[in-house]
Amino acid sequence: MVEFVVRVPEITPSWQQLFLAGDGSQLGNWFASGVALEPHEDGSHRTYLRFPAGFHGRFLVTMGRWRDVESDGRGHEQATRTLYANGSMTIDVQVRGWGRTSIHYHHDFASQFLPHPRTISVWLPPGYELDPVRRFPVLYLHDGQNLFDPETAFAGNPWYADEVAEREVRSGRVEPLILVGIANSVDRLREYGPREGSQDQSEDFSRQYGRFLVEEVKPFIDSWHRTLPDAEYTGIGGSSMGGLISLQLSKWYPDVFHKCAALSPSLWWDQERFLRNFSTDTKWLDKSRVWIDMGTREGATEAGMRATVRRVSRLAHLLAGHGMREGDQFSFQEIKDGMHNETAWGGRFDRVLQFLFGTGRKG
Repeated sequence: MVEFVVRVPEITPSWQQLFLAGDGSQLGNWFASGVALEPHEDGSHRTYLRFPAGFHGRFLVTMGRWRDVESDGRGHEQATRTLYANGSMTIDVQVRGWGRTSIHYHHDFASQFLPHPRTISVWLPPGYELDPVRRFPVLYLHDGQNLFDPETAFAGNPWYADEVAEREVRSGRVEPLILVGIANSVDRLREYGPREGSQDQSEDFSRQYGRFLVEEVKPFIDSWHRTLPDAEYTGIGGSSMGGLISLQLSKWYPDVFHKCAALSPSLWWDQERFLRNFSTDTKWLDKSRVWIDMGTREGATEAGMRATVRRVSRLAHLLAGHGMREGDQFSFQEIKDGMHNETAWGGRFDRVLQFLFGTGRKG
């Protein structure tokens, strides 16, 4: 039996519930609220856990969210703690501070291609501060205001993409990567929805949105953060209309994006334009890795729900028919009872990351 005795700095609220998060089921499989600690009269927080003989693992102390993980006391990342379980023992932990600045915001990011500036939010993975020479893959995500913060998310319900990604990275299931959220604008439908027959590219907001991402946002991110800029390490993703434009951008820019996440893509748009034009250019499929999905409860009517699933199923058949291997080069998931909202998309974001950036490890 191993006793954990955790002592915390004075800034810690007396009412705050604390947790251990770490390797294996005993330590909560890296869920931020994995193992609850009990407060004691001496100000410490404690728990007893049983481990198999010779257990070797890592852990950290949290306040229940990865944004509130322990820090080194100077606002920097705390290296993971190591545990070697060898019979009955006591592990003393001194927490020096709380929280790491994992999300960085670039407000009012302007473009020469689009009329409206917007916020670019960047989540940096655990280990970014601790290894100052390592570079990281990047996943660019549309509707960036819905990814991380309840204050900006639609109906106050974000994906909690940072919490999901941190858990998956710390568990070893997903390689450390950078998430970049690009907030939408009042022109969202025009930016995310290419239409048939647009002759003047200056009037085609989707084309201009693509140039904004490829010629302005990506070079900015590559210059400010330690990225792996090549296409094999770069993904594009989103949900609903954001899923649609992710597929289109993968097709337009096959030398920029080799990974694509299209959650609940709006394939109905412009009379199923993307499906109708799928075979006009399939070179982008040669090196792509694509996630597509759809919930069975997405739509206003039963007929509409069935139609949304049929469209994505049709896209999966098209991908397979052009030589892509399901489960390897693309994944199609029909999500039973899945709905069309941020909670649903965030709830399966772990599987998206595992498919596109997975290490092959189960934990």
